[in-house]
Amino acid sequence: MGDEQEIQELFNDWIKSTTEGNLELARQCIADDAVFFVPGAGEMDKETFAQGAAGESAEESPIDFDLDSKLRELKVFGDKAYLWIESTLICSPKNGDPSTKIAGHSLSILEKRDGRWQIIRDANTMTAVQE
Repeated sequence: MGDEQEIQELFNDWIKSTTEGNLELARQCIADDAVFFVPGAGEMDKETFAQGAAGESAEESPIDFDLDSKLRELKVFGDKAYLWIESTLICSPKNGDPSTKIAGHSLSILEKRDGRWQIIRDANTMTAVQE
C-alpha cells in the first residue's frame, strides 16, 4: 500500500473516530507529541484534543453529530505529509434544543513513525456559522 493510500485510511479513521466517539481510534491517529491549534481554545495536546474530538460514544453523547469532511489536498514529502481538509459539523442536542453549525478548514501535518502515519500538528479554523 502506498503512502497516499495509507494517509487516506488515516483520514477515514480520524473521521470515523470523531463521528462514532471512538477515543481509542482517535488516539491511534495522533502522535504522542502532537500539538493542535483550535480557535478559542489555543494550543492543545494529544489527549485533550482526542477527548474533545472523539468525546463520548455516540450512544452516550447528549448531542448528535453530523460531520461532512472533504479532503481537499494531500501532499507527501518523504516521511512528512500534509492534509488540507474542509469540514462542516452540525451539533444537534438530543433534547431538542437548536442545532449549532460550525465550518472551516484544517491543515494537518503528518509524519511516518515506526512505519505508520500520525498527525503531529493540526491548525483548525472551524468557527460557528450563522444560518
